[in-house]
Amino acid sequence: MKIILFSALLLFFLSTSQIYSQFDEMSDRELISLPQGLGLSNQMKYSYDVNKEQVIFEDWLNMDYRRGIFTAGIRFEVFQPNDPNPAISRGKERYTDVAYKYFDIELGDIEEGLKLTAGNFYSLFGRGLILKSYEDRNIRIDNNLLGFKIEGRYADFRLTALSGMAENDNAERKDILQAVDLEYRGLNFLKLGGSFASNTPESNAARTRLAAIRLQPSFWNFDFYGEYGIKQNDDIKLSVFNDKREIIGNALYANGSFYYESFSVTGEYKYYDNYSFTSQDGTIFYNTPPAGRKDYTYVLLNRHPSALNQSNEQGFQVDFNYNLSFDTYFNLLYGQTETLPASSFYQRVLNTNNPVLLKHKEVFVQGIHSWNDKFTTIAAFGYSEEREANTKNLTPIVEARYYFDAINTLKIIIEHQHTTDRTTTEQYFTDVVTLEYLRSPKLSISLVSELQTKEPTPDRKVRRLWSFLQVGYKLGTHTDVSVLFGTRQAGNICIGGVCRFEPEFSGVELRMFTRL
Repeated sequence: MKIILFSALLLFFLSTSQIYSQFDEMSDRELISLPQGLGLSNQMKYSYDVNKEQVIFEDWLNMDYRRGIFTAGIRFEVFQPNDPNPAISRGKERYTDVAYKYFDIELGDIEEGLKLTAGNFYSLFGRGLILKSYEDRNIRIDNNLLGFKIEGRYADFRLTALSGMAENDNAERKDILQAVDLEYRGLNFLKLGGSFASNTPESNAARTRLAAIRLQPSFWNFDFYGEYGIKQNDDIKLSVFNDKREIIGNALYANGSFYYESFSVTGEYKYYDNYSFTSQDGTIFYNTPPAGRKDYTYVLLNRHPSALNQSNEQGFQVDFNYNLSFDTYFNLLYGQTETLPASSFYQRVLNTNNPVLLKHKEVFVQGIHSWNDKFTTIAAFGYSEEREANTKNLTPIVEARYYFDAINTLKIIIEHQHTTDRTTTEQYFTDVVTLEYLRSPKLSISLVSELQTKEPTPDRKVRRLWSFLQVGYKLGTHTDVSVLFGTRQAGNICIGGVCRFEPEFSGVELRMFTRL
């Protein structure tokens, strides 16, 4: 703990030296005096909840060094106490470890070459239908693999082959994952690719095997991406399908975009049938295909999410954009996700006979108009239904931005949401007002207030208020600091269909990110 605190403070004080660079003719590198090829970054979060009397400290310290064809790095992590989510805590209340370390050798050039990686690494095949090993600290996802990876480039071919183990909820690496991806880029209008992956469980259970092919044509004003995959497992093949069917799951994802002058449209289609690719204990997800959901920047539109299910989803999303003029822009989005029918692999494996149900529906309309160089208004409306909590939500939003000059901006956002709980028939309202001042690129000040009005019984209204002030400042060119004071409503943070629940908070929160 002392080591990581010292390291964080050291990086902070080193970065602030840039503030005084205007009085010195030396460059940033000379001021900080880091060895050539060395890079450091540190991300820290400290919070104190006055109601729970709870202190949480989280820190990620990265150090990377490159010399010639060699690159090496480590990441030192501290969580004290750890996140209550078992997928993050890994069974440890307090956690301090060198959680990520790697060594790279890179030969050749951008056209023809070879890169060898040993240690921890991430990898993405296509759009994640087969494999998506990645880290996202906002939702506390980190399914890195420990093993080795080979990436080769020759002529118009790109090859990736890997073998590694991810960490489960008990901080153990047991299942071995092997995967290979080959892509051909020799045609100007088309890219072709194929992927294969399988995991070897620690026990005598059968391997799960996934294979997929993808194509990515592009011509005129049209871009397309399509990928189809199948899933195999000999145990399920024998026990469920009496050894008569090789395929026990499949998936299809397609995305197309069309642009013409001031108009553009993007459409997505997904069909994920028993296609989750997990470790034997089910705590590690190796694949995260596109969710077909929109990630919003507004608070209330993210309040009632629907998480991605890789095994039981079918749906689509269409997004229209139109520039009426240089000053006026319109956006319309419609998306819908349903569960799969009784004939699906998923229901046949579970031996169920459930009807198709609406899982998620969303409509979003937005209009942006710039009245002049200084004043812009945004009007938006969101409608959503989601099955998990069985709610229906209507959300009108108004936003106004005033640009004093090229540096100073004042922004106000008013959000109102009417929620109907279809299970209890209860209806309630939530209002959020955000007032923000930006002085680019150094300073940001935000005041956010949220009022929730419920009527659990007739003529009995219950109101709750949350408010916080958040100040962000850039120290020199290397460090971003953010401080939050006040209370914050509980809610979900969702990115790409993967969600993390943030509990209600009352206190002070400090975030600092430093990169050298």
